Amino acid sequence: MPSLREIRRRIASTKDIQKITKAMQTVAGVRLRRAQDRLISARPYARKLDEMLKHLAAQTADEAHSLLTERDVKASTLVVVTADRGFCGSFNTNVIRRAMEHTREASPEPELICVGRKGAETLSRQPHVKILAEQINIFQALEYDHAGEIADQLMELFNSGQIDRVEVVYNEFKSAGQQNLVLEQILPIVPQPIEEDPLFTGYQYEPSQKALLDDLVPRHIRFQIWRVLLESNAAEEAARMLAMDNATRNAGDLIDELSLKANKMRQETITSELMDIIGGAEALR
Repeated sequence: MPSLREIRRRIASTKDIQKITKAMQTVAGVRLRRAQDRLISARPYARKLDEMLKHLAAQTADEAHSLLTERDVKASTLVVVTADRGFCGSFNTNVIRRAMEHTREASPEPELICVGRKGAETLSRQPHVKILAEQINIFQALEYDHAGEIADQLMELFNSGQIDRVEVVYNEFKSAGQQNLVLEQILPIVPQPIEEDPLFTGYQYEPSQKALLDDLVPRHIRFQIWRVLLESNAAEEAARMLAMDNATRNAGDLIDELSLKANKMRQETITSELMDIIGGAEALR
């Protein structure tokens, strides 16, 4: 049974940990608001660009642009987006688990591009997993150029015929308390069915349709990767804020439990000393 001194030492160390988790929760909250503002600003453009391009692709032949061309999948790539740091609950674990499941189920087995240190470290230790490239520590100062670099590499691999399909797995930000695990296809771009909408029919192109696609398609891929990174960044900070809040609450519960135990031991010690005093006084009579 631990002594009173040991319990008091545990209470002091738990209070120190509680201060750290509370500070980390506050920092994550500030970063979440910043990441959420960037994400909310980017979502409408990304959504409208995706909608417009897929409608446009549905009215053109696949040969109009190489990134619209669907072909037999002989090789594929999965982009795995995790965090560079931990202390964010099951955020990284869920993505890594889903990536491993997809790798085992997919045919052919995809090669991986890991964005984030946690995914790269874990997946590199897995047998039969081939990692094409890694992007580490980009979330410390996330910029659009990071998305452009990843997208350009993917488009180069696809255009050269080294891969026939690109998918991405990441956490999509829904709210401060909810993130959705998403696995979606990036390349080739899958056209949407054409609906009876006058806004998306009867186009006359100036410049040519090919020139328009040559400009829009790479822009679309880069911005969709940028949106994925923003989604993951916001979801990471939300998960970390929630995890640190839970850790702070758990530390408080542990402090209360240890304090109660310490008070009981102190009362038992006082009672025992009083009994000794009373017993000695009775003996002297």
